[in-house]
Amino acid sequence: MSKARMEQPHMATEKDVKTNWNGGPNGIYFRCALCGYKFQVGDYYRCVYTNDMKDGFGNPIVCTDCDEGNEKIRDKWKERHAEFMSDKFWWFRRFKVDYE
Repeated sequence: MSKARMEQPHMATEKDVKTNWNGGPNGIYFRCALCGYKFQVGDYYRCVYTNDMKDGFGNPIVCTDCDEGNEKIRDKWKERHAEFMSDKFWWFRRFKVDYE
């Protein structure tokens, strides 16, 4: 899917809510990356391209409440990534050992 197509608004379909998103079966990860809202059929969603950012960490999907435009979403995404990589969340990252 092209960047332009990906970033267009979409309405969630039955297929979307049952698709394996990010490796999670049956739509369990079809959620807003910023607030955690679980999408239902008919909900607005949009992907934001972040793979060009250092530590972009994938392309977040956002709901209508969190869609404040690409730059604000990208800034929030950077903040979330930095917070997750901080000592605050060491427990959740403990299985990924960095030996460098």
